[in-house]
Amino acid sequence: MKKIYKYILAVVVLLSTSCSDFLDRYPQDSITNETYWKNEEQLRAALYPCYEAFYKDFIINWSECCAETCMWGNITSGLSKVSGGKHAYTDGFPFTTYWEQAYGYIFVCNNFLDNYNRAEVDQDVKDVYAAEVKVIRSYLYFLLTTFWGDVPWVDHVITAEEAYVPRDNRDVVIDHLMDDLTWAASKLPRERQLGENVGRIDRWGALAMQARIALQNGRYELAASLSKEIIDKSPYKLYDYGMVYQPEGDTEINPDNTESMIYSVYVPDVRTHNVSNESCCPVDYIRLNPAKSLVDAYLCTDGKPAKAGLEYYKRTDIVTSDLYTFPEEHYADYFKNRDPRMYMTLYCPGDEWPGGDDGDAETKKPNKIFNLPRFLSLQAGNNGANARTGFYFKKYNDKQIAGNYNLSHNNLNVLRYPEVLLIYAEAMYQLNGTLTQDQINYTINKLRDRVGMHRMNLDELKAWNLDLWTEIKRERRIEMVLDGMRYADVMRWREGELRFGRAITGPSERVCINDLGANPYPDTGVDEFGDIIYEKSRAEGGPRYFDPAVHYLWPVPYAERIKNPLLGQNPGWPE
Repeated sequence: MKKIYKYILAVVVLLSTSCSDFLDRYPQDSITNETYWKNEEQLRAALYPCYEAFYKDFIINWSECCAETCMWGNITSGLSKVSGGKHAYTDGFPFTTYWEQAYGYIFVCNNFLDNYNRAEVDQDVKDVYAAEVKVIRSYLYFLLTTFWGDVPWVDHVITAEEAYVPRDNRDVVIDHLMDDLTWAASKLPRERQLGENVGRIDRWGALAMQARIALQNGRYELAASLSKEIIDKSPYKLYDYGMVYQPEGDTEINPDNTESMIYSVYVPDVRTHNVSNESCCPVDYIRLNPAKSLVDAYLCTDGKPAKAGLEYYKRTDIVTSDLYTFPEEHYADYFKNRDPRMYMTLYCPGDEWPGGDDGDAETKKPNKIFNLPRFLSLQAGNNGANARTGFYFKKYNDKQIAGNYNLSHNNLNVLRYPEVLLIYAEAMYQLNGTLTQDQINYTINKLRDRVGMHRMNLDELKAWNLDLWTEIKRERRIEMVLDGMRYADVMRWREGELRFGRAITGPSERVCINDLGANPYPDTGVDEFGDIIYEKSRAEGGPRYFDPAVHYLWPVPYAERIKNPLLGQNPGWPE
């Protein structure tokens, strides 16, 4: 146990230093690349700042809050502007911010890779460290290519003269990543990394990252073969769905967690994040707001949809569940007879509640049990969790810490074993235009079985007029909420027109009037489904929209193009 915490302490002390701070401090300590790289202890110390790239802002803020499953609470923030098409090409955040941060971490990785061979250590030992760094660098390039498409490929610490180059074609960058990850997988251990090495990447994590990137870039045969190898040969399996997002499920505490393949290690009072405070704070508004479309997407326990939803937008032939009350009369109706993962992802009526005063009739008195959402317009004051959409994330919310700034210490998942199952299912569908029932049982039904959910059955899908491809995508959305892949998924499926640019909504007006006594947003009315609107889309006369000719790629940051005009600009954005 002491070794574990000694390792974690060393990791987070270095990880808590930002890239710029780390680099600025380097020469002040009279350490140079010529004098530093001598032994394995130094390799290990230099490895930790590379792992800092797996951090909360990239996993959740960048990759989730810029999409539409998780809405950032401030609609003037750059995070909210992106999913609503309100961003300008000159915006510094998030464009310049995340570009600079990603390349900052790439610099740290490249500095390691340029120098690790100086160490007087056995080559096979050195290569393990380098392999981990190449996986981390591949993750950063995955983000860059997903959001910007073509980006500069930088695989070493460059000189000033080398900095002024055009962007490389996305496919060229992905080719480099495939080579790096193949090499990394050949060097990394096959065993899960526990004890003093907990949190370090193994062979299977490298293959899983390669499969993710291959799927994102239409390399379906490779994605299928890699994911199948992991499913058939790796030590990773499914664990407890609810616990894998809570401190008690962290691998260093509970090595029975065989699900988290790549994860970011956090430790109390040493390296922490703010997700608990942002998802359910009893003294402020909620930053991480579950979208109403997510609530609607959960199937009922009989495997049928509760409603057609956006999955079957304007379809009238869908067989929906008799277990669901529609139209809903009360807030609790949303949570009755739904996929069990809903109760592990969202706070539901009857749950133990860390959010202070909720939306019940008794105001300014903290609730121990959650009943109704709280809206500031109906109950003034910051003595309760003020929602924007009327829903709250339970996933990653530590009830003991909610309301305390930056004290969360549960690990954040970068890549879980369930994603590997879903990569295989999607890749095989793309290759063959369908899945067999055996393939569904091999992948999706493993996920449903572990939570006691009704299995997916091809005959039932046909009888209910449900589409297999739509249900594969639904399964991925439900299983992987807050796993840092929602923006990438919507882009890959070319569903921007359907998903982004829509109004930000909450419960139906009927529910709000019945349970809360009023519509908390009376000035913005309701959308086409009768749900209250927090921010309008263009369909309701508001600002939110999605332009498929422009918004499938981010604008190359204005500040970067001023420095380097050779970067050019993505289609549709002003030069």
